[in-house]
Amino acid sequence: MDMVLKLTFTWWLWWLRLGVADPQINLLNSGCSQYNVSDVSNFYTNLNATFSDLRTQLNNNKYFATAKQVVGSGYALVQCRNYLSNADCLACFTAAVSQIRNCSAANGARVIYDGCFLRYVSPPC
Repeated sequence: MDMVLKLTFTWWLWWLRLGVADPQINLLNSGCSQYNVSDVSNFYTNLNATFSDLRTQLNNNKYFATAKQVVGSGYALVQCRNYLSNADCLACFTAAVSQIRNCSAANGARVIYDGCFLRYVSPPC
């Protein structure tokens, strides 16, 4: 009887492990532009709005999103691997946003994880 319980318990653990989330946030590559924007305050306002727009699009079960802000002409895109769940895609995007903010006021940056990539560019002003 003990062996049956152990096997049943092991089987359930194995099945539960398959359902565990894996946003695949192993950093593969990142880079920051060597040029900075001149209007830092406006840049951060636009960057935050752009990332918010991307998150909204990803929330709608999309694995690819682009955004452009009219003021400042900043562009950004994010793409997740199509086998990630929506929650894992959003988790990967969140990690990428956090990593890309290390570039401070650089007018362009990229972050590549094994689950997603994020890139933005803002023309120098």
